[in-house]
Amino acid sequence: MLIGRMSILPNPVDDILELPRTHALSRADYNQTSAVRRTALIACPAALCIGTNYALLALPNVKLMDAVVFTTGFFFGVTEGTAVAAIAWLVYGTLNPLGISVPVLLAVVPSEAIYALAGGLLRRTTIGVPTGKTSLERSVVFGAAGLFSTLAYDLITNAVSGLLSYNSVWMGLLTMNFPIPLGIMHEASNLVLFAVLTPVLLRLLGKVSFPEMRP
Repeated sequence: MLIGRMSILPNPVDDILELPRTHALSRADYNQTSAVRRTALIACPAALCIGTNYALLALPNVKLMDAVVFTTGFFFGVTEGTAVAAIAWLVYGTLNPLGISVPVLLAVVPSEAIYALAGGLLRRTTIGVPTGKTSLERSVVFGAAGLFSTLAYDLITNAVSGLLSYNSVWMGLLTMNFPIPLGIMHEASNLVLFAVLTPVLLRLLGKVSFPEMRP
């Protein structure tokens, strides 16, 4: 009898990771919102990217921004995710305590859109529908998306940096993980952050942007 009762108790982890009934905002719903509300819905993720970038400045290559851009692309679409990426990098890149490099900035802004594209593509799969996957399965998929999109981002940006600094793409790719494994740190941290943070952000976006989407 005790086992039967325990089996129906809610799992607090599943409750936290559970997504709204509508996992990705439809274009029709988004178009029906006012221009002011749309602007706010884009400005908030951008502000979160910028604020957390400064807060985590002491941790090299550990940033919440990539997961936020991915989540925005998944929930709203590629265009909105790309807008968040561009705004965040233009502010953080130009007001960076570590200095500014215009060529590097021109490389990272479009490269950051990889995360928005990954999110936008993933929303078209079974992950983007209410009955597509369980919470654990979604987290695994989000983590894998974070890993591979980060690998693509690192390869592109380090190739550009190598070309600018050493006049060699191969030197840029070599220094990605030598002498300090910054690339591995970036990919490993995003694997975890995408798996854990994305479901929570999606749930919050569903509650804040459209209360009727609450489960």
